[in-house]
Amino acid sequence: MTHFWYGIARFLQKTFDLLLVPFGWLPVTIISIILGIGLVYWLSVQAKYSRRAKEKGEYI
Repeated sequence: MTHFWYGIARFLQKTFDLLLVPFGWLPVTIISIILGIGLVYWLSVQAKYSRRAKEKGEYI
């Protein structure tokens, strides 16, 4: 069983070394920007739904 998990670990390590190391901070930056845009979108939609609920008297 140990060989199985070490095999997976070696595969992931090689994959990260080949794909992530050359890009540096670029993947982290892209993911952070996508999360930030998603957060702004979600908060704007939530504000719209809250406003609509207050108008209908369904706001908790």
